[in-house]
Amino acid sequence: MYEEENIEPDFMKRKNVNPFKTPDSYFDSLEDRIMGGIEHRAKTKTTSAKMLQFLKPALGLAASFAMVYLLVYYPINTFLLKPTAQIIPTESAISDTFEAYSMSFSLIDENSLVNTLFGDETNTTAEISQDEVLAYLSSGMNDVEIYSAIQN
Repeated sequence: MYEEENIEPDFMKRKNVNPFKTPDSYFDSLEDRIMGGIEHRAKTKTTSAKMLQFLKPALGLAASFAMVYLLVYYPINTFLLKPTAQIIPTESAISDTFEAYSMSFSLIDENSLVNTLFGDETNTTAEISQDEVLAYLSSGMNDVEIYSAIQN
């Protein structure tokens, strides 16, 4: 057991000699090669790289706005705020409304219109007491029931 600990590894038995060597005149031309590489990189820098550096912040902003739209506004607008009904006015609906009003105006004679507009009588409705108003409001009738009560 103690013999295994005393055995020296093979790589320790070798001589301490560096097996790597530099080529002849390597360090003589090293400075010229480094400066040539720096000049080459400076020349190859194109305008597209400069343009990319200029547009990078703008593209980042556009991407962030698009992400906010997709993650916040679009889901809220499509899933939470669903419209229940859409009213699209058309020319036929407008013309139908105009025809209905023109027909109701044609049924009024001129004398009753002039008497209504310029007559001395200011209150044409009957006096309604407060009790009648309270009874009407507390009755809880819907529009159809009110219309049928008026017609009878």
